[in-house]
Amino acid sequence: LAAGATHITDDMFRVASRTLSQMVSDADLDKGSLFPPLEDIRSVSLFIAVACAEYAWDSKVATKARPDDVEAHVMALMYSPHYSPLPRV
Repeated sequence: LAAGATHITDDMFRVASRTLSQMVSDADLDKGSLFPPLEDIRSVSLFIAVACAEYAWDSKVATKARPDDVEAHVMALMYSPHYSPLPRV
C-alpha cells in the first residue's frame, strides 16, 4: 500500500519475517515468546511496513514515488483505533 507494489513477492515475505525477528528481544526469548509483546504491535507493524516498502522501491515493483520520509509516509497510512466518545442520549 505505501509503495503501491504491483505484487507481493516471496522476497517481501522474507523481508517481513526477517524484520519481525529483529524486533524480538533476548528478554522475549527468555520468556519463551517468539514474537514481540502485543503492546508493541503498532511500532512492530510500522517497522515491517517500512522495510517492505523500501524493498518494493529497491526491487522496482513499486508504482508510487518514494517519499523523502518513508516512516512518516507509512505512519500517515496506518489505521488509528482511537474513536471519539459517543454523546450520551
